[in-house]
Amino acid sequence: DRGRELKITREPHKNAKTGAVKHGWLLGQNSQPLYGARTESLTVPASGWKKFGGDEPIPSIKVLLHMDEVFFFSADDSKLAGDDAIEQKDWQSAIQHYTAGIDMLKHTKDRLNEGFRSRACLLQLKEPQAALRDAVAAMDLEYSAAEGLALDALAELGFKEKSQKILEPVGSGHILDPAAPLVLRCVDRWISEIVSHVSEADTETELPMPIHMPSDRYLDGLDEETRAAVIKKYIPDEPFGGTAVISNPTECLELMKKWEEVFSGMDFQSRRKALWDRRDLSFPQRLMETRTMVAESLAKVLEPMGFAAGRPGLARCVKQMQIHWSTDKHCANKALDLEEMADVSLADLE
Repeated sequence: DRGRELKITREPHKNAKTGAVKHGWLLGQNSQPLYGARTESLTVPASGWKKFGGDEPIPSIKVLLHMDEVFFFSADDSKLAGDDAIEQKDWQSAIQHYTAGIDMLKHTKDRLNEGFRSRACLLQLKEPQAALRDAVAAMDLEYSAAEGLALDALAELGFKEKSQKILEPVGSGHILDPAAPLVLRCVDRWISEIVSHVSEADTETELPMPIHMPSDRYLDGLDEETRAAVIKKYIPDEPFGGTAVISNPTECLELMKKWEEVFSGMDFQSRRKALWDRRDLSFPQRLMETRTMVAESLAKVLEPMGFAAGRPGLARCVKQMQIHWSTDKHCANKALDLEEMADVSLADLE
């Protein structure tokens, strides 16, 4: 917080009697010297500092010669501060510290692929899915020798014949979250979806695309229980609808097209007709049954995105869609199509 106020400068000092000029380094705040070190060296000294106007103890000075070392050192400090905040259950401070650390590490992106690739090598033998995650992260940062590790991991998982298709989008910069390239939760989620969707028997399976969630960025490093507790703390008055976010009209329209595929299917239409033919239901009861039917039918679409299971996840999704229905013509038209297919106002599904 005091980075803009604190400065380390090399200053000359002229002896009034002899006229000799010597130099030293000063650490000051708001133009007031706090600590100093006498030396003719052009490099900031790590030791030999003395107190001028500052308080005890004299601060330690760490000299870093390269900018990437500065970023890593700052990130380590932020990580430790975040860990301390977690122990104190100070979630907001922890998020701020972790985010600051991630911001520092973004500047070292050119070296991150080396770290991911190295860890992938260590994980290769015992945890092929984790090794695949790290190899994919390395490739997405900079298409590199990690491709071999990714191919080996896919072969270990039983996807040797489909490895090229699976890795096709990797390296385009779309797998990692560009706002937080160190957060691998989105890669873990994408690979889990790949493993569950792809089978040797179905060569035409459409591969899922990675989904970037704000909660991944801000709550990275927390275990599942703590992560859920933090999220629920900020939405305590309503059922937990999940963490997924529909960010723009394009995402909304693409999601609505997936709804259209489900609604046009034989299974949904037969369930819809059976519900419509029931004469023992009042309007509120019918609406409640319709919400349940739609939520169950869309589960495979919504839950992988991060929406909660059942009606709470459906309600969260509809609430976010409504923003785009009212501002985008294509989304509004698609909403009308979906309402006709489902025999229900989409707004009533919230």
